[in-house]
Amino acid sequence: MQAVKSYGVSVRRTLDAEEPTRIAEEVRYRGYAVAEGALKSAAVLELCDLLDSVYQTQCVEVGGEEILHELHDADIVRCPLAYENKFLDLARHPLIVEAASRLLGQNVVLLMQNGIINRPDRSQAQSSWHRDLNYQHWVASKPLAIGALVCLEDFREITGATKFLPGSHKFEEFPAAELVEKFEVSIDAPKGSILFFDAMTFHRAGVNTSDRIRRAVNHVIGVPILCQQIDIPSMLRDAPPEDPWLAGYLGFRWNPAESVRRWRLSKRSPNDAKLT
Repeated sequence: MQAVKSYGVSVRRTLDAEEPTRIAEEVRYRGYAVAEGALKSAAVLELCDLLDSVYQTQCVEVGGEEILHELHDADIVRCPLAYENKFLDLARHPLIVEAASRLLGQNVVLLMQNGIINRPDRSQAQSSWHRDLNYQHWVASKPLAIGALVCLEDFREITGATKFLPGSHKFEEFPAAELVEKFEVSIDAPKGSILFFDAMTFHRAGVNTSDRIRRAVNHVIGVPILCQQIDIPSMLRDAPPEDPWLAGYLGFRWNPAESVRRWRLSKRSPNDAKLT
């Protein structure tokens, strides 16, 4: 790459050749980054089928899809990793884990995993501008949470691709309407890509005007001072994993202790939490 000319610059950042480094730098400066080819076609097809299956299971749990419509929660698959292990494997995809550690540090927790089913010409709550840390109007010097949106279909303008306001993770307020219209960008990404973004970057889903469903799985990963949307350890109903990092990532390490004794035991080993 050709050297970038400058003057009056005595300190500058450099990039190594690793993909997670590029992702982290783009997220820090622009608010988002795209990693193409993260998943193979066979894995993408399998996850699409599994996502539809878990959604049907969740519809039955609440008494039918019409109930989800009443709750304004239709076409969202909550915490699919608790229903199908393939989604747990997805949540710990090496690129997702490494990018999260580059941006947030080694101690991270999976705050939520949601499947998204964007049907043609159907409006969704995600079509409105939002941050994945909702209702927050402040900024931090370092990211507190990131999104890792796995594209199970091609993300294009016609399929309702995600739109971003670049750099909005660095400003407290939502920008004026004129600036939103001027600066919003629609991100193209082929299926199998992962779209990474600072959770404080304003974004929204587009409207799917194609003739096919656009599916995706979003992960919000944060530092342990933030709490999970759904209690993943309770959903899994298992003892903590033997891998201490995975136990922390899924929330076993960071969830509030039910007693002083449990808190003290948990400091020795993640698996001590199962002792009575």
